[in-house]
Amino acid sequence: MPLPDQISLLCRAISEKGQKEAGEILSGAREQADHILQKARENRQRNLEERISQERRSAYQRAHQVVGAAELKAGQQVMAAKQALLKEVFEEAEKRLSALRDEPEYPDILKFLAIQAVSSLPEGHCWIQVRKNDQGLFSQDMLIDISKETGQAAELLPEPADISGGCLVFSAGKKILADFSFGTLLKRAEPRLKELMATEFLKGKAGE
Repeated sequence: MPLPDQISLLCRAISEKGQKEAGEILSGAREQADHILQKARENRQRNLEERISQERRSAYQRAHQVVGAAELKAGQQVMAAKQALLKEVFEEAEKRLSALRDEPEYPDILKFLAIQAVSSLPEGHCWIQVRKNDQGLFSQDMLIDISKETGQAAELLPEPADISGGCLVFSAGKKILADFSFGTLLKRAEPRLKELMATEFLKGKAGE
């Protein structure tokens, strides 16, 4: 049977051992809690960064869509403006060409166009066709001058051409046509006109 002092020592030893074990348990619990908290902070930070990154991507996509839509609309507006301007220029050109028919120099212009058209044909004989109101301008002397200028025998077709001005020239067998009518001349000028408009547009953009 233990003595009182031994019992006291035993109780103290048991108490100290219990405290030690409790301390170890608490220390382990604190470490585990710290680890859990650290993981939670890391996960929260990671989630926050992912959310921010996702929001940034979403915002960039929305901004890109807005810019893309604006650029598309602006491009459409520019294209519409170009088309409207081109139409306006062509209408003005048509008016000026039509006005030429009443000018004193129109016969010379018509003769020049006829020479250009006849010269573009390979054969030695050709037929010139003009609108009804212009047939009277092609006198025999004028046809002789055209023949001398081109080296081809040029004659006037009695049937009038359905054109607004200028002339049509056919080869002897009427298999080849040189179209120097006002309408066709305008169409031929369209690519060059568009090129000039594009150049002027780029100059305007550079000067902004």
